Amino acid sequence: MVKRTYWVILGQASILFIYLWIASYLFQFLQMKANEVESFYFYLLFTQTAYIPVGFLMGSGQMIKEWKGEGRLRINRLLIALLVVPALYILFVPYFLPFPSVTPAIILTNPSAGTVIQIMAGYAFVKSIQKKK
Repeated sequence: MVKRTYWVILGQASILFIYLWIASYLFQFLQMKANEVESFYFYLLFTQTAYIPVGFLMGSGQMIKEWKGEGRLRINRLLIALLVVPALYILFVPYFLPFPSVTPAIILTNPSAGTVIQIMAGYAFVKSIQKKK
């Protein structure tokens, strides 16, 4: 059983590394296209969602355990309401919707904040899926 755990962790790490490698090439490609065409919405959409799958991958081990367990799948609405919805608000409202945002400027100008918020949103979404008996 322990060997299987190591293989699962190695597989997750490999998939994560490959995903990040591909995403970095896509960032460069989309940035060049945005400069050429002067249409940056697809680049902006990609930059605001690219790391959400990283959070999914980080929580996938727990979700697989939940999937194999007995009971019905349920979504923890409180976790969605307190983590996922505010994260998506911070990621999308200031950039895509034309009305004023209540997001502090320090979060919008910090280059690392968007990445951390995306990973948190993906992980919280996966953790919100649980089986109840």
